[in-house]
Amino acid sequence: MDSLPLFDQGAVTGISEISSPGVLLERGMQCFREGRFVEGVTCLALAREKLSADQMQIAAALDAFIQRHTSFWQAQQALFLASKRFVETETELQARLLYLEKLQLALTEDTNRASQPEAIAQPSLLIQRDQVHQSHRSSSTGSEEEQSQLPPQPFSKESKALPALYVTCFGHFEVRRCDQVIDLCHNRSGQAILRYLIAQPDYSASADTLMDVFWAEDSPEAARRKLHIAVSAVRHSLNSDYACDPGGGYILCKNQFYQINSTVSIHSDVDEFLSLWKAGQQASASQATILYESACQLYTGPFLVQDLYADWSFPRREHLHQTYLAMCRALANYYMETSHYEDARKWMGAILKEDHCDEEAHRQLIRIYSAQGRRSEALRQFQRCEHLLAEELGVSPMPETIQLLQTLLTGKPLSSE
Repeated sequence: MDSLPLFDQGAVTGISEISSPGVLLERGMQCFREGRFVEGVTCLALAREKLSADQMQIAAALDAFIQRHTSFWQAQQALFLASKRFVETETELQARLLYLEKLQLALTEDTNRASQPEAIAQPSLLIQRDQVHQSHRSSSTGSEEEQSQLPPQPFSKESKALPALYVTCFGHFEVRRCDQVIDLCHNRSGQAILRYLIAQPDYSASADTLMDVFWAEDSPEAARRKLHIAVSAVRHSLNSDYACDPGGGYILCKNQFYQINSTVSIHSDVDEFLSLWKAGQQASASQATILYESACQLYTGPFLVQDLYADWSFPRREHLHQTYLAMCRALANYYMETSHYEDARKWMGAILKEDHCDEEAHRQLIRIYSAQGRRSEALRQFQRCEHLLAEELGVSPMPETIQLLQTLLTGKPLSSE
């Protein structure tokens, strides 16, 4: 993680850094003719950056145009907000009118009931009786919940102590014992079962669950046979070089539950990653930075990438991915606040490597470039953001991003948020 590319900038087919002012000016004018104002003003601003000292007449004209565009955009925003407020006010007025109509109907019904007092008691008695019966039914059925089958207690008996395992789950799955990589079996289902057990909080799963996950389309007899073969294969590879009783060793089965032997110490990069994340949340800002950087070094790829399309692995993978992004963002914000702009740029780049369309990360990069006095790079970063959003999501930048561009065009300093 020492050098993280922002993303594949070669995939962005926008404004080239080597474009001449004339090309940029022509493209900007064409964008305005086609109604693509934001892209157009970005091109003109980049053209302005590339003008030489003897082209001040063109520079002055571009400055005036960009300034008028900013005024135009501000007027457009004010019109939009006024229109939005008009719609909201009209909607609120209609809602209040409906409420008044309901009050009027209720008032009419009360007047009618007041003229017939004998008819009031009967419905009320029915409602009270129904509430009593409903309460009785609720209390009588509350103790009839089905009891689910509980897993067996942790295994506590094994003939010999087995060495601890260190499991790598980020990126390529790997199991180490005594600092040596274990050569796992060639049975893919056996390897997948091992990964599934490792992903469970208690490293265990029932036979029925494993058959449903890996052989849902097979008959129970066929699924059970495949399960036995797969577990036997992966157990044999884990137990290699260690004398174990048949059915014993690293993977045990009891009461139709498969479990990694509870006497074995298991350490994983995921456990270390989450431990550093939790410690960082309780630490000072500077100490958290050290912890988060150590955690992010462990994130070498998605959780259990071999099971990328398996439903069972998705929730854990997404949780870990979001945790990684949160740490990257915290690191980038810390370095931004302490004016370590290159470090901040590296961690914002890490976020964009995971998600090219993370608009908040694009905005922070624009702020970083601006704080460094690199206005051209800030403008190009906006252009990259606009292009990626259009290409991958078919959307335009958010108002916050457009506002950032407008502030950048005026030459005013950008806020950190």
